[in-house]
Amino acid sequence: MTAKTATTQSPAPAPAHTAPTTRRLRPRSGNIALDTKTGLLLDLTTSTSPAPQLPRGRAQDRYRCLACGLPLEHCGPRTRPDFTARFRHTRHDPDRCNASPARQASIPAAIRNARALAEQLHTTQPSTRIDLAVTAVADGECPPVLALHLHSHQGSITIHLAYASDLSARQADQLAYTARDTTTRHWLLYDRLTSTHTRDLGHITVRPHRQNQRLECLTPTTTQRRLATTPVAVAWRAQGLLLIPFGGHTSLHEPRSGEDWTGPAASFQRDWKISHPRPAPDATWWGLIPLPLRALTAPTLLTAAPQTMADLERAQHGRESYRRAQGRAQFVRKGQLAPAKTPAPSQPALPMAVAAPQPPTEPEPAPAPPAPETAQPRLARLRQALRRLLRRT
Repeated sequence: MTAKTATTQSPAPAPAHTAPTTRRLRPRSGNIALDTKTGLLLDLTTSTSPAPQLPRGRAQDRYRCLACGLPLEHCGPRTRPDFTARFRHTRHDPDRCNASPARQASIPAAIRNARALAEQLHTTQPSTRIDLAVTAVADGECPPVLALHLHSHQGSITIHLAYASDLSARQADQLAYTARDTTTRHWLLYDRLTSTHTRDLGHITVRPHRQNQRLECLTPTTTQRRLATTPVAVAWRAQGLLLIPFGGHTSLHEPRSGEDWTGPAASFQRDWKISHPRPAPDATWWGLIPLPLRALTAPTLLTAAPQTMADLERAQHGRESYRRAQGRAQFVRKGQLAPAKTPAPSQPALPMAVAAPQPPTEPEPAPAPPAPETAQPRLARLRQALRRLLRRT
C-alpha cells in the first residue's frame, strides 16, 4: 500500500518594483510666486527661470501666493532630470489655495497683460531693462497690483497696473508710501477698456487752436481722486495711447453791468473751468488728453500734455470774453445801454410865513362933489383956444 505524499505549493514571488516610465503630471498652478525679498515676480516657466538660485523650502516665508497671499514652499531644484521645480501651499495638498476660482484665473490674465505692455515699451526703448514686480498684495476682492520697473539711462520708472478692478484703500496707501522715493517716477495705469474703473461721461468739444477737438470725459473714483494728490501720476492706456487727465469744474458766469444773459444768451452762463497739471480734488469730472504710449519712456513727449492744458486755459478765458461780448451786444439791442433818466429831487416844502401885523390905515376921504354947471362953459372955451393954438403951430 503506497502512501500518498501531500505536496504544498509555495506562494508566487512578488513582482519586482519597477520605476514608472512616465512621471505623473501635476497641475501647473504653482509656477508663479511673489518674492518678498526683492518684490519681483517669480515665474518658473520662463527661459530665465531663477529656480537654481532660489533657496528651497519656506525660506522664512519668502515666497507668497499672488491669489491668496499665503506663504509658499519652493520645491527644487534637484539633480534628477524628471523633477520640475514648483511652488506649493502644503506638502499634502500642493495646489490648495483659499482664493476663489475667479481670482486664481485672473492672476495669469493680469500677468499676460503686463508682459504685453512690457513688450510694447521695450520695442520703443530697446536699451531699457524691464522687471515684472508686485507693488501691492491682494486685499479682499481686489487682486494684487502688478508693476513694471523700467531702468534706463534717463532714470527709473515704476508703472503700477490696475487690471480687473480698482484699488482698495490699503493698496492705495501702499502705492503712496512707495512713491515717496523721489528718484523714481511712479505711474498708476488703468485699462481704458475696463468699465469697472470709471464711469464714462462721453466727450467734450474744445477749441484750443480755433479747431474743434473732442476729448473723452469720465467721473473718477474715490481712489483715483486720492492718488491724484500724491506723487503717483494717474493715467489710462487704450490702443497704443496714453491718456493724461485734467480737472473740469462746472461754473456759472454772473452777469455784469451792461450785460443781458436772457433769451438766446441764457445758455452762455453755463461753462466750465480747467485745473491742471493735476486734477484738483473738487473737480466735477476729468478730461483725458491723448499722447503716444511711448511717452511713458520719453519725457520729452510728456511736455505736450501740460502745453495742451495751458492752451485749454487760454481758450477758457477767450470763451468767457466772447460770451460777455454777446451779452453786451444783446443789452444794446434791447435799448438798455443808455442811462435811465433820474427824476429831479423834490424841494422840501417850506413852512408858510406868518403875516406880520399891519398898522391900521386912515380911512380914505370921500370924493369931492362935482363942479357946478357954471364951470362947464369955461372949460369948453379953454379947449377951443388950445386947438386954435395947435393949428397955428
